[in-house]
Amino acid sequence: MQSFTEVWNIVTEAMKEEHSESFIKLWFQSLKLLYLDDSIAVFAAKNDFYRGTIENKYKQKLKKYLNLTLGYNVEIIVESEERGPVDISKYTDQVPEVSYPFNKETPESKPQVQPISEPSYINSHANDYTFENFIVGSSNKFAHAASLAVAQNPHDDDYNPLFIYGESGLGKTHLLYAIMQRIKANDPSMVIKYVKGEDFTNKLIENIANHTTAEFRSTFRTVNVLMVDDVQFIAGKESTQEEFFHTFNELYEDGKQIILASDLPPSSIKNLETRLRTRFEWGIIADIQPPNLELRIAIMKNKANKKGVDISYEILNYLAENLTSNVRQLEGAINRICAQSFLINTPITLEMAKNAVADMITHKPGANISVDRILQVVSQKKGITIEDIKSRKRTESVSFTRHICVYLIHKLTDMSFGKIGDIFKRDRTTMMNSVKAVEDEIKINSLYEEEIKELIREIKE
Repeated sequence: MQSFTEVWNIVTEAMKEEHSESFIKLWFQSLKLLYLDDSIAVFAAKNDFYRGTIENKYKQKLKKYLNLTLGYNVEIIVESEERGPVDISKYTDQVPEVSYPFNKETPESKPQVQPISEPSYINSHANDYTFENFIVGSSNKFAHAASLAVAQNPHDDDYNPLFIYGESGLGKTHLLYAIMQRIKANDPSMVIKYVKGEDFTNKLIENIANHTTAEFRSTFRTVNVLMVDDVQFIAGKESTQEEFFHTFNELYEDGKQIILASDLPPSSIKNLETRLRTRFEWGIIADIQPPNLELRIAIMKNKANKKGVDISYEILNYLAENLTSNVRQLEGAINRICAQSFLINTPITLEMAKNAVADMITHKPGANISVDRILQVVSQKKGITIEDIKSRKRTESVSFTRHICVYLIHKLTDMSFGKIGDIFKRDRTTMMNSVKAVEDEIKINSLYEEEIKELIREIKE
């Protein structure tokens, strides 16, 4: 079954291909899709300020992604909840929340209308993140095995800490949640704390400001299992690293399990204190690589099966050959195809699937976008010669321009970090760090994010 809320989740997931999670969370996460038909989509913003901002700045962006997901054009209406619940009777006689079956077995099948409830608009898939739902292949076999070993026997010194690393969207968070659920299933009394590195920092700052650091320490040092996702975000933050160092020591000495996840291995995390780096390397380090063709097909087949949709091998093979970035992209393609299928009541054919994911594949690396084109555009915009960008020069302006080029080549082409490194005569890890430097800046600087998007638009023209 599919609801307006789920359709909206698919749309915001698609936005991640172009925008940072912080940008989406700020402007779109609180929006509610109240009604949708073949001509209009009615949204509720939490107050007049958000409604005005969406109307004046982001309405076209919202319309673009909604239309891409639906496969047809609708008009966007944004109302404000500041003065009370939105009355959608102006737009339709139906109750707003409608569920649609993916498989419409008979022409008489009709949507099942459900009463309005007060849903939680938190996009949480924790219950889906189990070992049973994790598709294992050669690229993630070791990380899966190590995670399973920890889940079955936490506190084993040989696996403490467990450090999982890999690029975004490959399944690190899935494994962390799977470990959490398995440990809880085996022993409900276990106290498990899951936190993102950025949230650990923010929580510490909040407690320091409120003079409640004792409460902070109690929260993180009295658990059986501590999980820190995106742990790379504590790097470079002196107070956070100091606090995390003592938290790590206390838990480790008490025989408590520590599980960490990062985009990079400990040795490649810039500005990470040596004493933390060495501790992160005490136990097991497991990496997750991008899935190969067979695993990509298996991941999409599994996703389709869970939705009760039969997608032919021909379609899956086409998608797998053309979508190579990460698991999130593969699952997003299946979501989009299924959404368009039931919303416009059309069977899933190869032609339909191609149309549904056309924009995802149009910008696939190598499809009219060359490294020379990227270097040329960035060089002209930043006023740095291509020779300097490729050189060993390390002045701030040249270095960050080089970071941008590496980021754009990684984002807009299918080149591996190793091959990108060959262009700049640097190793794979250095290229990964360049991408991270740009991603970190995007998260904290909206103007910089717009600059990157403008470069991408010009490169694609």
